[in-house]
Amino acid sequence: MGTADHSIVSFRIFGDDLVPSEVTSLLACEPTKAFAKGDVRIGSTTGNRYVERTGRWSLTAEDRYPEDIPAQISEVLSKLSEDPAAWALLRSRFTMDFFCGVFMGTSNDGLEFSPELLEKLSSRGISLNLDIYDACED
Repeated sequence: MGTADHSIVSFRIFGDDLVPSEVTSLLACEPTKAFAKGDVRIGSTTGNRYVERTGRWSLTAEDRYPEDIPAQISEVLSKLSEDPAAWALLRSRFTMDFFCGVFMGTSNDGLEFSPELLEKLSSRGISLNLDIYDACED
């Protein structure tokens, strides 16, 4: 089993009544991106206008070469409040996940997550979302 080529990771919170400044205050951290439902944003590459269908708050980790999703998740979590009351409130009101994009180096690479890391996610009510991109083989 080889090592995946690289990975991207973003912690995301979604909800129709999400107010970005409230989430920022609860987590004691500025987001990478944040929008309230109904906000209009301009696509960075297309210039198209998009109306946000729901609120979103996200914090992105540095990309890793080779893949190191556990380190990226730990990087993000280290920036966020550890206050259990804040996490309980977020868990009760919003959907939260770590979006992880994994770009495989070969068709038989693997990933592993420790029980300790999974417990950190579980205790906060955070899902793990893996998007796995197979290596292009000619």
